[in-house]
Amino acid sequence: MTAPAIIKAADLKRMAKVAKANNVSVWIEIDGKRIGVSPEMPAVQGTKPLAKYEDFDL
Repeated sequence: MTAPAIIKAADLKRMAKVAKANNVSVWIEIDGKRIGVSPEMPAVQGTKPLAKYEDFDL
């Protein structure tokens, strides 16, 4: 027989919903073990590559 789960899947889904809706990290601590959920971070858009030294006139 396996040990019971520290936290239920329904609780994790609830935490994820709060994290995503409020754009915050959500943590719970049970018996000294921390379990957290963070919202998905959007990819950085519109960044230009750094110019190389060949692009500059000296």
